[in-house]
Amino acid sequence: MKQIIPFASYQEAIQAFDNGGKFFNLLSHAKDGVVTPAELGKVAGVTFDRQEMILYLTMAISHLDEHSKERILAHLDEELFELYEKHSPVHSTIAQLAKEPKAGFSTVLTGTPCKVSTSQVFGGTIMIPVIVDAVTSFTIVPIVSAYEVYQMTCDKTGLKATVAHHKEKSPLPEKKLKLGGVLTSLSGKDGQDPLDQVFLEVQYYIEEE
Repeated sequence: MKQIIPFASYQEAIQAFDNGGKFFNLLSHAKDGVVTPAELGKVAGVTFDRQEMILYLTMAISHLDEHSKERILAHLDEELFELYEKHSPVHSTIAQLAKEPKAGFSTVLTGTPCKVSTSQVFGGTIMIPVIVDAVTSFTIVPIVSAYEVYQMTCDKTGLKATVAHHKEKSPLPEKKLKLGGVLTSLSGKDGQDPLDQVFLEVQYYIEEE
């Protein structure tokens, strides 16, 4: 989980993205007007996760005007633009998310996360992989055993969305944030509320005014 400081201008953004990649990315060249997956991965600090790269890109340019965003997207090479179209995150309110939460989709939510107290009962469970002798199986564990768990509340409807990050990461500031991540399956909760079926596994956040 990383904090993103959004780019303030088109020029600042394109200078960061058109960086040539790492020394072994022989097909990427700095300042050639074309942004490749290797170059985006370098500035995002991501090597293999294409979905996470696109989430970073979308959030990093989120404060630019629409014309500047379009100019940035026009510099993406064919492969990267296809990844953008495939993995572009949905910007949702909690009320919108409640209508059709789909695990595996990138999502950006805005609100104030409130940490679930360790003394508070939170019955959600998740499946985690267990590898024994090169054989992968899955086991069910309480989400609170692996993640720091927060809830965000919709002021208008009172609906609550669960967001979380791995315990080794720094705590989220409990202030208004834009949180980006991937919706992940959640089970073991009582009731039929669609928001009890997923949680947002946070990968990036932006501090909002």
